[in-house]
Amino acid sequence: MDLKTKFIIRALLGFSLGMVIGAIMYVLFTGDNEPVRKGFLLMQLFGSGIMGVVGNGGAIVYDFEDWGLGRATFTHYILTFFTMLSISEVLGWFPHEILFFVVLAFSFVYLIIWGTEYYIWKKEIKQMNTQLGVLKGGTE
Repeated sequence: MDLKTKFIIRALLGFSLGMVIGAIMYVLFTGDNEPVRKGFLLMQLFGSGIMGVVGNGGAIVYDFEDWGLGRATFTHYILTFFTMLSISEVLGWFPHEILFFVVLAFSFVYLIIWGTEYYIWKKEIKQMNTQLGVLKGGTE
């Protein structure tokens, strides 16, 4: 599958997941007595969908064969971070007084997700290398 098709599929999946997460967050953080404001809700869902596009679709940078892991990770982090800051500013997700903590929380969560993915892929690659050794008749 070419990179363009991969990106489109990831972006569509990311948009959908982003909207689902946005809907859940809206329900969790909106009071029971607050009326549903359709325009506000649509903007929140769209903003969450865009976050999903950038987060999931932007992961295409890990498929660039001439990029190392560090470059891809830094690029993806910067893309998602500045997208989150921009969307949160427009939609009022966070008060400016807690911006420092938002940056720390975002970076911490990003690091946890990245570390988990790294561990999973490292384990899978080790397993594939072991299977290749067995197929080749090696003792690896």
